[in-house]
Amino acid sequence: MAESLHNVEIIMKEMLEIQQKSKMFVDLLSEGEALSQNQLILLLQLKINSGMKATEIADFFSVTPGAVTSMCDKLEKLALIQRIRENNDRRVVKMVLTSTGDKKVQEIFLKFSQDKLTDMANILSEVNQLMKKIF
Repeated sequence: MAESLHNVEIIMKEMLEIQQKSKMFVDLLSEGEALSQNQLILLLQLKINSGMKATEIADFFSVTPGAVTSMCDKLEKLALIQRIRENNDRRVVKMVLTSTGDKKVQEIFLKFSQDKLTDMANILSEVNQLMKKIF
C-alpha cells in the first residue's frame, strides 16, 4: 500500500512538472508575438489537422462557437486563416491556414534550434507511446 501511494505521488509530481514545462514552452513560443497564446495554438491546430470546423475548435478550447467566430475573425483579418465552405454541405465552414498563416507557424518554431526540436519531438513521441500502453 505504501509503495502504491509513493508511486501515485511520483506520477502526480511528474505530471505537474510536465504541465509546467508545457506552459513554459507555449510562453516561449508566444514571446514577442502580437497574437495571443490561444490564437497561436489555434494556428498550430489548424496546421496539424489541415483545417478544422468551428465546432471542433470550440470543443478543443472549451469555448462557445461565438468565441471561435471572434478568434477566427481576428486571424482572418490578419490573412492567417480563411474560411472555406464544404462542397457537400455549404452550411459547414472549415477554417484553414493561408500560405501566410503556414509561414507564421514555421516562423514561430524558428525560435528553437533544429537539434532542440528533434529532441523534443523524440521525447514527446516516446512519452505518448508509453501513455498509449497504459490508456
